[in-house]
Amino acid sequence: MTKLWKNLLIAGFLAAFVVLLGFFNATKPRIFVLHSAAQESVWAAQVDRGMREALGRNRRPLSVEWHYLGVASPVVARRINEARAGARRVIAGFKPDVLIAVDDEANSLVARDYVGRGGVRILYVSLDRAAAEFGYAGAPDVSGIAEQLPLVAVRDAVATLFPGRVPVVAVLGIDNETGRAEMAQVKAFGWSPLAVGDTALVSDMAQWKAFVNRAGDADVLLVLGTHDLADAGRTVSAAEINRWTQDNSRALPIGTQVNFVADGGGLGFSPAADDYGDRAICLALDWLDARDTPGAPPPVVSDHFEVAVRQSRLAERGVVLPPIYIEAARENGTLLE
Repeated sequence: MTKLWKNLLIAGFLAAFVVLLGFFNATKPRIFVLHSAAQESVWAAQVDRGMREALGRNRRPLSVEWHYLGVASPVVARRINEARAGARRVIAGFKPDVLIAVDDEANSLVARDYVGRGGVRILYVSLDRAAAEFGYAGAPDVSGIAEQLPLVAVRDAVATLFPGRVPVVAVLGIDNETGRAEMAQVKAFGWSPLAVGDTALVSDMAQWKAFVNRAGDADVLLVLGTHDLADAGRTVSAAEINRWTQDNSRALPIGTQVNFVADGGGLGFSPAADDYGDRAICLALDWLDARDTPGAPPPVVSDHFEVAVRQSRLAERGVVLPPIYIEAARENGTLLE
């Protein structure tokens, strides 16, 4: 009889533990991270690294899940509806308290549909277009981090590299939502004392090559974010595009995304991906706990940027950077031989 009671007591404790554990897991705040890019994207990986660093400092129990749309490249445009439907299914099952939508595509295709529906708060990250274009203006359940391309840094560096004259900058990007928003920033920016020459957004490799060749009379080719492109029946990766551009552009290529120099480019000024990820998690935690502000945290604009330098590629062109850029890249761990 004593043994029976002992077994029942143990079973009761185990059942209570399972119930409490289930309740604990069910009541933990849930954060869902939705990327526009594919998981193997350098940008997505670095944003995630910043998020994980912030989560490592957090002591509050959380459930965090990541999902990657993989629709930033024109070559996968045909599967946009499938990717959107897949994301909605996962969101419905996970039931997040905060949906972190990274880049314009994730916000346009998925996050904007949850505005005002209750139950989920939207935190946009690296948004190049105005938040109002997504229906976010004035929404109490929306906040986030807008992206500002480091065009001031590019302008100042180019003016330093070409003293005593008016350098001409050609601009090339991908024809997708992010690319169109980035080009709008370029065209609205005050470039003086530089001049902006030809600009283009393209959707295949033939168009990309044609523009690079056509822009040879410019002093600088500003390369906006690159993604995989189709080329005569095959797919050319972003890394291949960046290397081809560095090798074949007569104008000095300068990239504005984190992967340009890593892929073989010579010089890049890019938004700080790690910082975006870190700040996104901090804002989400603030929102969940109301630690710093009641309600949604105020939206912010990030003007942080990173410098990346590959010295051998610049030396091939006879480009000598002022020491401040070299030291900035060294401090960031993006000074390459």
